[in-house]
Amino acid sequence: MDFMMWATRSLHVFAAVVWLGGLLYMGGVLYPVLSHEKLAASEHYVRLERRFIGFVWMCVWTIAITGVFLALFSPHFVFGRYRSEWDYLLVVKEALYGVMIVVATRGTIGVRKMEGILRSASPDELEVRLLAQYHKMVNRRKVNLALGIIVLLLSTRLAAQ
Repeated sequence: MDFMMWATRSLHVFAAVVWLGGLLYMGGVLYPVLSHEKLAASEHYVRLERRFIGFVWMCVWTIAITGVFLALFSPHFVFGRYRSEWDYLLVVKEALYGVMIVVATRGTIGVRKMEGILRSASPDELEVRLLAQYHKMVNRRKVNLALGIIVLLLSTRLAAQ
């Protein structure tokens, strides 16, 4: 049982690191480069976002499944009991994770919109519409990164108890 908990926790942490690391890369490296090189409203950018969405959803599902196992097999967890700080922190962490999933879903919808814009927009309006979606995606990534850091801090507090 100890090995299973160790393996589950390792997968959980690895998926969180990949997701947050990807968000950091997108926000700290890719978006500034795309803006500087005037590629924010290009087909290349849309392809990069499409590629990243796959990694996001792999991490979302891995975190969700391993998180359920970690909670269920934790000696602190009793379903429906909210008496300790650990119980309340877990609920807050799960709620914030749910918001992150909503933001990621909106990002997936945004990528689909950008692909539709590439297919149907006239050359005159293409750049304006793609640039508007680009700015929305940047804001979504910032929100998800901030939420991810908060969830990470909550996780360290949970692990310390």
